[in-house]
Amino acid sequence: MNWQETIQFFSLCMPRAVSRTLASQPEGGVREIRIRAGSGAVLRTNGGDIVCPGVISPAQVGQMAEALSEHALYARAEEQRQGYVTLRGGHRMGLCGRVITHGQTVRALREISSLCIRVAGQWTGAAEGMIPHLLDESGFVRSALIVGMPGTGKTTLLRDACRWLSQRGKHVCIVDERSEIAAVCDGAAQLDVGPNTDVLDGCSKEAGFRWMIRSMSPQVLATDELGGAVDLQAVLEAGRSGVAVLATLHGRDLEHALLHPLVQQRAFDRYVLLSPGGVGQISMICDEQLRPLHAHQEAV
Repeated sequence: MNWQETIQFFSLCMPRAVSRTLASQPEGGVREIRIRAGSGAVLRTNGGDIVCPGVISPAQVGQMAEALSEHALYARAEEQRQGYVTLRGGHRMGLCGRVITHGQTVRALREISSLCIRVAGQWTGAAEGMIPHLLDESGFVRSALIVGMPGTGKTTLLRDACRWLSQRGKHVCIVDERSEIAAVCDGAAQLDVGPNTDVLDGCSKEAGFRWMIRSMSPQVLATDELGGAVDLQAVLEAGRSGVAVLATLHGRDLEHALLHPLVQQRAFDRYVLLSPGGVGQISMICDEQLRPLHAHQEAV
């Protein structure tokens, strides 16, 4: 999806006042769209928050959620239970409302009261600051972990790094568990991840890494938002197979990232830390021993 296609998609699903405000924004300017029942929609942009005219009713919130999910919201119950639904184009719609539980298990979400739509970004060159650190002296790809807070551009940098490596002949395999890196639709990636890239969509990292290593002979494995022990094992197994891993991790800074076992075990060759104060702004790049190699790269 390019920006005009994104605008058209959102405009078909939202009140006219929101659509008009959204259409007036430049490409790459909108990071999030916040919708709350009983208040106006808010666009979070590079230049600050913009409040759209009008008040959104509870019924409108539900109607928007249905339209954005292409009228398949309740058919995607498994995603809902994780608190979000991935939309066409790789955008992610976070959901809040009345949770229906069975014991400690979330079964469904009803009476949706607010939405947080994270707009997927496609910015060629976003990973420029980390590219010199991805290849060693022999041309082999180094494993790299991108660390940052939500909304700081981790997935954008990851996607652009995949594109860059793929265009230079590296065989890249993406395990796109949340359909946000490549945004595959009808078998084709909607976001540019390069010509030499294979994508496994909607698959867990553990199963996906094994699948790719056994069947697609990757030089690089890429995935988003590493979690617990299962993801740790998948990354370590890939490393033992001689495959470089590019991944992202939620973290405020290096000290916070050190709480994660993957960082404690020095599972990566490079650690790319993003500034919480910008989007795509690299504050530091560290080597395998967490020694700083580079500091400060302007935001995309």
